[in-house]
Amino acid sequence: MEIFFSHNNACKATRHLFEQALERIHRRATPTAMRLRRCKVEHPFAALKFHIFEEPRFLMRGLTGAGTEIALATLAYNVKRALAVLGARHMLQKLAPP
Repeated sequence: MEIFFSHNNACKATRHLFEQALERIHRRATPTAMRLRRCKVEHPFAALKFHIFEEPRFLMRGLTGAGTEIALATLAYNVKRALAVLGARHMLQKLAPP
């Protein structure tokens, strides 16, 4: 909740539209829960990153660059998997314009 004073010294209180949901999130996000979440998520993400990039680091810096890099890498990985499952000829038939 945010409290502020206007020009005529009237006190006004405002609430965020989803303040109740934000409060529930903050109650659940304890350090123990976050540590457990990191343990569950970090291993598959690191394995995927190493499998795709063959290096443990992103080349780009910042969230936007790293997000773009992982998006392009997973797209390439999915295309390679589709080629392996469907075969090149069938994949080209599906991608060809009508």
